[in-house]
Amino acid sequence: MADESTEARAILELCGGSELRAFEMVQAQLAVLVLRTQVMLSLSGIVITVTGFSGRAIAATSLLARGCVVAGLFLVLLAAAVAVGGVLRLKWLTQDLAGEIVATLTRALAIRNRKSRFLSVALVLFIAGFSLYCFAVAQLLLAPPPPPP
Repeated sequence: MADESTEARAILELCGGSELRAFEMVQAQLAVLVLRTQVMLSLSGIVITVTGFSGRAIAATSLLARGCVVAGLFLVLLAAAVAVGGVLRLKWLTQDLAGEIVATLTRALAIRNRKSRFLSVALVLFIAGFSLYCFAVAQLLLAPPPPPP
């Protein structure tokens, strides 16, 4: 769509002019963003938890592994912060109700698009961090075993 107001009119037309259905459609799209953000945050929690258990062993493998696990952890935490701050900030759609439904939908779509951009940034950060983390784990797994005592 060219812009939010054009999309708002298209949604209203798609819903047969039902203002409530159009509003609920945009509200459902925002719920999808929240759900995807929660999944990413759950994965971030797993990375952080695993680091607590095996981070020292990974870091002991090499300087490169140490740098990768620290950088990966930092990027995963940054991704979580971007997701929480950009997507999960709470503002009710009903706070932006206007006299005309197209204006309300346009503002709601602008919120959706802003939250979508934050989620996209968070996902890129997460993938980069998780990749570094996996690279560090791979170094641990590929390292020669320590000599017997």
